[in-house]
Amino acid sequence: MSAAVVTDHLVKLVAEQVKLHGLVVWYDPGRVYEEAAKVLELPDTTVMRYEDSFFDLRWRIDQQGLMEGEEPPRLVIYVPVAQNQTYHALIEFEAAGVVMQPGQQPPARNTRLAVVARNALRSVLGEEAVVEVEKQVEAGRLTLADLDALAARGGEASRGVLTLAFGTGNSQEIALAFLSDNGRDGEIEKKGATGELRELLREFDFNGPEDTALDDLRLRLARHVLLTDLIVGLGQAVPSPLASSPIASTEAGREACAALAKAWRLRRDMRESYVAAARQVEQEFSLDSMAFEEKAIEELETFPAIERALLRHAEKRLLEATDGDVLTLAESRSRRFWCDAEPQLQTRWGLVASAAEVLLEAQRVEQVLKKAPASLAGVIREYAQSSQPWCLLDTYHRNMESRWHNFEPHGGDDENLEKLIIRARQRYVAVGSEVARVFVTRLRERSQDKGVLRQRDVFQKHVKPALGKEKIAYVWVDALRFEMGRELARLLGDDFAVEIQTVVAAAPTITEIGMAALLPGAHETAKVVSVGDGKLALEIGGNTIRDRKDRVAFLKERAGVAVFDAKLDDLLPKPSKRVREGISSAQLALVTSQEIDELCEQDNIAQARRQMDGVLNDLRRGVRVLADLGVERIVLAADHGHLFAEELSEDMKVEAPGGETVDLHRRVWVGRGGQADDALLRMPLSSLGMDGEFDLAAPLTFACFKCKGGARAYFHGGLSPQEALVPVLIMKPLAKPTVRTHAEINWQLSPGSQKLTTRFFSVQVGGASGGLFDIEPPKVRVELRAKGKVLSRAVSASYGFEESTGDVALRKDQADPKKIAADTITLMMIEETDQKTVALFLLDAATGAELSRLERIDVAIAM
Repeated sequence: MSAAVVTDHLVKLVAEQVKLHGLVVWYDPGRVYEEAAKVLELPDTTVMRYEDSFFDLRWRIDQQGLMEGEEPPRLVIYVPVAQNQTYHALIEFEAAGVVMQPGQQPPARNTRLAVVARNALRSVLGEEAVVEVEKQVEAGRLTLADLDALAARGGEASRGVLTLAFGTGNSQEIALAFLSDNGRDGEIEKKGATGELRELLREFDFNGPEDTALDDLRLRLARHVLLTDLIVGLGQAVPSPLASSPIASTEAGREACAALAKAWRLRRDMRESYVAAARQVEQEFSLDSMAFEEKAIEELETFPAIERALLRHAEKRLLEATDGDVLTLAESRSRRFWCDAEPQLQTRWGLVASAAEVLLEAQRVEQVLKKAPASLAGVIREYAQSSQPWCLLDTYHRNMESRWHNFEPHGGDDENLEKLIIRARQRYVAVGSEVARVFVTRLRERSQDKGVLRQRDVFQKHVKPALGKEKIAYVWVDALRFEMGRELARLLGDDFAVEIQTVVAAAPTITEIGMAALLPGAHETAKVVSVGDGKLALEIGGNTIRDRKDRVAFLKERAGVAVFDAKLDDLLPKPSKRVREGISSAQLALVTSQEIDELCEQDNIAQARRQMDGVLNDLRRGVRVLADLGVERIVLAADHGHLFAEELSEDMKVEAPGGETVDLHRRVWVGRGGQADDALLRMPLSSLGMDGEFDLAAPLTFACFKCKGGARAYFHGGLSPQEALVPVLIMKPLAKPTVRTHAEINWQLSPGSQKLTTRFFSVQVGGASGGLFDIEPPKVRVELRAKGKVLSRAVSASYGFEESTGDVALRKDQADPKKIAADTITLMMIEETDQKTVALFLLDAATGAELSRLERIDVAIAM
């Protein structure tokens, strides 16, 4: 079909008259066909156009000798003037041929636009639609170009002017466009199509006032559609204040409104208009103050008030009982519209999910503890090595605390949420204490269990056999408890062959003892000695090891190979030439990390919670740097773990044994004599596999000793599994695969807002294959930057979010393997900026390579 159906029909009419009569004088008093006449061309036919002078027109015809023959020439004379206004200037031409003009008879010479349109469009639109179009032409609302445009849309053209104004004849699309944007209002009013628009909106059972302005009509329509969507969705559970609200009255109208509301939410290009309309209607009806039944709103998305109501219900349910369905609900809702549109809601659902995980895992562990293994090795296996180890409780608690300290309360609606966090903390402490009691009891009963690996054996077993055969890195991490090592092993699994082992740390579990226990010779003799001022050290082969300087010097002396020592910070973000050359020339590279201990012992609990996961990410990056520098074997070990639970309260404090105190920490006493206490484990150090003449006492649970100083929530030194079980990771770099490229992915980044107005910002990440093959979605990282400085941290995502690193594992779209399933990622600002705009970067998490970016996001935030 030609793109100019009506014009083509007109040209055929003129051509037919030329064929029959030769000469055609074509009057067009309304200049309706002026543009078409300018480009009119017919075979073997001359087209002359009147240009403000009949003398000039006649002269041009005479110059070509067109009237000199006996037969009329094939000539079209176009005159954009009424025939009765020409004063018979072309009478002889009319006599020699025929006249075409509006109303001319016979019908084949009638050029009235409504008639031409009716005849041209009848076969395209059908009789009923043509009648409506003809009326609009007669009313002067449609031009020839408009008619051609309508014809090009086929069946959609039945909407006439509305089709032209909105670019579609589809009722839902027109309603959507009208709801989301007022940019077409001028054209609608100019064309006199307001009545036609009202008529169309009756398909949604909406009857707007006849005399209302379009802006008011838009607001009324939004109110009608959104309330219909909500009230129909509520079924029989409509709150009484909404019971009399006017909504669509017919089943078809209600279905149309629900479909329209859903389509409006799904259109990212119309999102801001939906959010603005929903917020306005929500305020008009005070929806936040209404009580909604939980089951009735679980699948609804109309208003943010519904999301908040559902959050309150979920939080209340978890306060009343541990309920796995709430976790399922939280994970589901975090992928819904309002969590995408308002990132704070996604972070809140994420926090509810984390609290639910703590409560559910606490319930599970509490049950299995009733049948805890009788051996120390069995308890270690259940805590660290089973398919669902007890240490998951520690991981879930750490994740919850990180989310809580990154959470920004909003609107004073967080009372139940805070109570929920308190309940989850209490359950963690209660069950964690019971885990500690079981572990410490088994330790007392079977401290020499043959199935138990000792920290003192790490160098002898995992480092020494490879010296001189492979380039080795020995990484000492301060305070890396087992569950964090387990997480690190998972993060490195794509690039390394990783073996993780559980070892029992040397007692007491403090840095001076644990770090020294990783040295050569510790497997044979390791004596805990006092060095004065309430300090302990480890004596190995007659050498007293007090601090890092001593440890490094001892390792270099006893390793038997060249040793280069560095700190984790020396590797990041890029090692210096000195460090690169040092590692290259040495057979053993020692890398030490004290970030966890330093961070937490500063006693800034909130800051430590926020940054704890960042240490894992730095360790991951550091290990990769070592592999890039040619290290063939990496042994990563910790000196001790830690407890990081609730801030210490008075009821969690117990009296130390007293007597001759050699060293006293919140979690451990070392000395002689003093009082016995059933709340404590007290044993000679020799019974704990250490040489020395002192006794050690530690609380059976998460309790702490009364003593001066110390942190308020972060502790180590005791014998709980969180402190005494530490990871050893033995890693070998995997053969590097062919360098992955994501260049053939056409990335799509859709921000939740065009401006950064709060500390939270969301972006939907999607993509499609630009080649022939299915997509291989990468793991990604998203950052907001200004002048190269990273300003944000990812805090949640619709799916694939890794708590420890902030990375997001994208996945294929189930319906189309050549597409990436859309994932909404929420970022939280962690740095202030004085820049007016920021940029958003999508990075490959493994390589740091840039995949895509959004250049200009306006900043309108006061942090």
